Amino acid sequence: MKKLIIIIICLISSSTGISQVLNPNNGHLVSDIKNRFYLRGGIATPAWKYYGYPNSTELKKQLKVESKVGANFEIGSIFIINKLKIGRGLRLGINVDYLSLKAHVFNLPGSENIYNIFIGSKVGPSFTYMPEKGLSFDVFAKINPVWVGGIYYNQQDFESGLDAYLGYIQPMFSFGFNVKVTFIVVGFEYELGGMKLKNNNGEYWGDYSNETSKKTPMPGFNLTIGLSF
Repeated sequence: MKKLIIIIICLISSSTGISQVLNPNNGHLVSDIKNRFYLRGGIATPAWKYYGYPNSTELKKQLKVESKVGANFEIGSIFIINKLKIGRGLRLGINVDYLSLKAHVFNLPGSENIYNIFIGSKVGPSFTYMPEKGLSFDVFAKINPVWVGGIYYNQQDFESGLDAYLGYIQPMFSFGFNVKVTFIVVGFEYELGGMKLKNNNGEYWGDYSNETSKKTPMPGFNLTIGLSF
């Protein structure tokens, strides 16, 4: 995670120098911006307020969480609306993730873990600023329809079947930004919202902070790097 943060900071701080290399004349903003297709993956970190817990202390105490890890992978496009002239080098677009795969894992004592899996898509508006050809910045907000989501708790002494909770076709939300230099894109994204997930007995995983709620909060952060064409 630290390496990806350093990459993002370096890309932003060096944008002026890169612009001068790409265009010696500098100061001439790109008038039209092309649509982009991308493949990217990276670290998906669940927030400490996962499952509705108020903080890391309570989550560790109640579930005995020792560590947390995660990963994600996305295939998507940004469709630029060049006919809508916002400003030189600035365009509104539609950001679509055709496929979004994500997993969050909480490591518990011994060999027990809690797995959280999401298969979905994303779509929403984006603003792209391209000061020079080959360099661009995106800010976006998306609705994230999760086609299939689930929680699996691999309790080693569980004898009554799989301790699994599933949910289908439910929305979550996200916002973030990208930095693209030539064909490399680095991004940060915060996802929020939750899902109603239930087991074969009709029982919901629920919300630790609200016993009457059937929806489980599942926020997290994504740091990604990939290729953009």
